[in-house]
Amino acid sequence: MAVPCLLQGSRTAPRGKPDGIETPQIITATILQLEQALDEAESHHRVEAVADLIADDYSGITVGGGLITKRDVLAAVGGNEQTSSESTDREVRAMQNAAVYTALVLDRGIDPKTREPYLLTTRVMDIWQKRGGEWKLVNDQATGVAP
Repeated sequence: MAVPCLLQGSRTAPRGKPDGIETPQIITATILQLEQALDEAESHHRVEAVADLIADDYSGITVGGGLITKRDVLAAVGGNEQTSSESTDREVRAMQNAAVYTALVLDRGIDPKTREPYLLTTRVMDIWQKRGGEWKLVNDQATGVAP
């Protein structure tokens, strides 16, 4: 005959989220805030603020298919081409230590060569990664779309 074994005293408490793991809702809110901060910093030519948001090993793909680095982004931010950037259709796909952000971006500015105003509409995909407790933009790609 089997002897019933009572294990009530040995039950462990339900496991919560391990320290340092953020919920998808928190990650989404954080990425949306970071993207807004990035848009504002780029529009106002705040190079140091942009540098703080972008990983040192960042790489990106431009609308024209070119490859860019953090240095290229900071050089462009330091110029005076772009005057404003607005993002709509913003979505975030959150993972534990990474997030994919997509949006429709409308950039307005003055072309440095022709001195004529321009309007550029793109769909963007930005990849963010949490490194050392901080979220950094590690990669992005922009695709031109009709306004």
